Amino acid sequence: MVLSCFDILVQKDDHTISPLKKGILYMIQKFFRLFKSPLVLLIGMALFLGGCGGDVTAEETRIVMGTVARLTVRADEITSQAALRDGMAVLTAVEEDADGAVLARVEAAAGTGEWTEVPSGLYETLALAQEMARQSDGAFDITSGTLTELWDAARAAQYPPTAEEVAAARAHVDWHALELRKRAADDGDHTEVRLLRAGMKIDRGALIKGLALDGIARSWAAGGAVNALADLGSSSILACGVNAEGEPWHIGIRNPRGESRSDLAAAAQLSDAMLSTSGDDERYFLCEGRRYHHLVDPRMGCPAETGLASVTVILPQNAMAGTAWAGHEGQLSDMLSTAIFVMGAERGRSLLSEIPGAQLILIGTDGHVIE
Repeated sequence: MVLSCFDILVQKDDHTISPLKKGILYMIQKFFRLFKSPLVLLIGMALFLGGCGGDVTAEETRIVMGTVARLTVRADEITSQAALRDGMAVLTAVEEDADGAVLARVEAAAGTGEWTEVPSGLYETLALAQEMARQSDGAFDITSGTLTELWDAARAAQYPPTAEEVAAARAHVDWHALELRKRAADDGDHTEVRLLRAGMKIDRGALIKGLALDGIARSWAAGGAVNALADLGSSSILACGVNAEGEPWHIGIRNPRGESRSDLAAAAQLSDAMLSTSGDDERYFLCEGRRYHHLVDPRMGCPAETGLASVTVILPQNAMAGTAWAGHEGQLSDMLSTAIFVMGAERGRSLLSEIPGAQLILIGTDGHVIE
């Protein structure tokens, strides 16, 4: 009777049994038939059952979107491997930027008055970015593409642009000049976008990590990965469930004025939450004793100087349930960290006051946490 059970297990086309475990079953079956020994059977069963049904911790690390992305999933073997595969697929898709060609058409038509049809997902992203621009009084501005290009070139040259160059780039930045509409037609609504001024550009890089976090969150929820961590260069993190010890994920907040990347200024315990950090220690250059970083105030055209070196925003995954932001908490945390860095501590805190469960960690230019 026992032997026939093994035969059934081995012959069964069950995708829940990995090739390795099926191999073990075959070995046990052959040994049992050869020696007819219950002891061999018991040993084989112990080997098999010891490797079945338990959770494993699977990890994958890859350089993507210009940073080191590390995915960790704790689940059964099949779920964990599928979650890693799906998570990396999301990162690859975001990096390939399927909407880039569409945005290029929007920018090419800037100033002509023509509307460009865009996918509904991109339309929704731009609409959320416009809402953040409104809430932050323009401290976050998705139309700051020309400024981003200007300061990227300055960083490469290790020398700041002239006041005239800043003014010229700033003339093409204005979130009010980005218009969105839904045009009704017989075949349904068409989502369309236009830029009112010639030369305007969308800064999609301001959204890319938030988009990635939201995509991974949806992927893992659909696949049943409830205990997992997505770490995108330590500045954008999705923490689902708990770690291997059954505790919230322990996340260190790097000190932007530390001597090494391992120097921490604060720590957070995350479970079913998104974290986004904007800091002046990643993309910057020094010139004549002054630090020029990439977090540019769109209203002034120059790197923000608000006494902050790092802003970390933490939001529960369901923080925005019932609002237009629901399911976009990754993008929201990403936008908020940028806006608050530009706005400063006092005004920035007001942006989080009505978000349930939101946390804010501010680090000043002296490397100390601002209480």
